[in-house]
Amino acid sequence: MNHLRIDLEKCIGCGKCAKMCMKNNIVVENKKAKEVGTDCLECAHCVSSCPKGAIQLLPRAKEDETLFSNIKKDKMFDGSMISDEDLGALYNAMGHGKTEKYEFITLGGDELNSLMDTVWEIVKDKEAGTPIVKEWAKWRADKPILQPNPVLWEGQQVLFIFTQNTEHALIASQRMIAKGIELRIRGFHSNIIMTAYKLDKERMMKHFPQATKPLQMAYVLGHPRRMVEPVFKPISKVKGLFGRL
Repeated sequence: MNHLRIDLEKCIGCGKCAKMCMKNNIVVENKKAKEVGTDCLECAHCVSSCPKGAIQLLPRAKEDETLFSNIKKDKMFDGSMISDEDLGALYNAMGHGKTEKYEFITLGGDELNSLMDTVWEIVKDKEAGTPIVKEWAKWRADKPILQPNPVLWEGQQVLFIFTQNTEHALIASQRMIAKGIELRIRGFHSNIIMTAYKLDKERMMKHFPQATKPLQMAYVLGHPRRMVEPVFKPISKVKGLFGRL
């Protein structure tokens, strides 16, 4: 069973996807990427690392879902911010004592809103045909109160990993996921933010004046809802509207 759709016309055989794959599920043959295994984790690192956007994850049947695919789909957050203490614990776990290799920056509030405005300006024309940008365009036009942003969902913070190569970023992200489970923090990789970075690095990097290394990954973070919260969260939002009247 294939887990990836690889556009061979776009693929340039650079091998970045093969280097990123934790399960050795991708090889490069005759200067083209090829999926060879059946135990894809659906971590999407091959998707984010491809400089030509040649790789897509195929939709999975529910019985075939993996740990990573479930984590990626866990986008319903409880609205609380991740504390500086917990972010520090994530950074320590991700860096693993090798502070010279990494730079970690988390944006939220007005800084994140400003960044997302830049992302929109970059992708709205060049990526207008992609489903996520179409959905985002509709959301921006309608501004539905009870519908989450289709890019951030209910996440209010985005953690950015800066390092010299994608392999280091992959290792850091694995550590982040493991530590996040301990801290009750979940996240999902944002392909659309990274697409904007690849299209216009100069504009994107203006939001990170302190960064000295290339951006490799962007993770939307939050605390997952408990079982009862999806029922009561919309009610609390409506009540909040009356409180502002």
